[in-house]
Amino acid sequence: MDAISADERRDPYSIAPGMAAELLAQAPWRRFVVLGDGFAEGPGEPCEGYADAPWAHCVAAALRSAHPDLAYLNLAQRDPIAAEVRARQLGKALTFQPDLAAVAAGGSDVLRDSFDADATEAELARIIAPLRDAGVDVVVLAPFGRGSTGTAPKDVLRRRLRLLAERTYDLALRNGAIHVDLSAHPADADPGIFGADGWRVNARGHAIAAAATIRRLGVHLGVHGPTSRH
Repeated sequence: MDAISADERRDPYSIAPGMAAELLAQAPWRRFVVLGDGFAEGPGEPCEGYADAPWAHCVAAALRSAHPDLAYLNLAQRDPIAAEVRARQLGKALTFQPDLAAVAAGGSDVLRDSFDADATEAELARIIAPLRDAGVDVVVLAPFGRGSTGTAPKDVLRRRLRLLAERTYDLALRNGAIHVDLSAHPADADPGIFGADGWRVNARGHAIAAAATIRRLGVHLGVHGPTSRH
């Protein structure tokens, strides 16, 4: 990861490059692919004091601390539902022959007029299972759960996002994948991680999502690291 600003360094939920490198020093992965929707694609609105970088880019940069030649491919697009992520991105992801994949999808399904949790889970399973069958380690992210836009009321959206987090956890458990539940992250209650629309995660939110993912990968590798974030 690149050097971070003083603001980001003071953020209790951020992670400094040295800590990220320490947690991932033994990472075996050399080919990292990302599938998903707008949350996986880009950083959203800028946030003063934070790098304008997607969380996935920050994770790739941290992985390069162990393997500078890491190959990184981000296939994510803005706003596709889970079925479209599978149809448009899975084949390309498998062709890339990754050994690590991150899947961040389902958030666009939540924002539709009606949300079919079973159908969304089935589509996510059809993304995760083929990757795992190919021997890929998979990280499944549940998005931050504060969402406040879309046609459904805020409380309905939050219930849907919580349900999505539960379903992605079950999928990860069944498939031997790694789960990152951002909807349960303490920063989820902070409006400062969202853009003006109250839904899309801004640059600070992306920095926090990257830190959470890196820490979870460290736990997966058996490296919990010191309590300090720096």
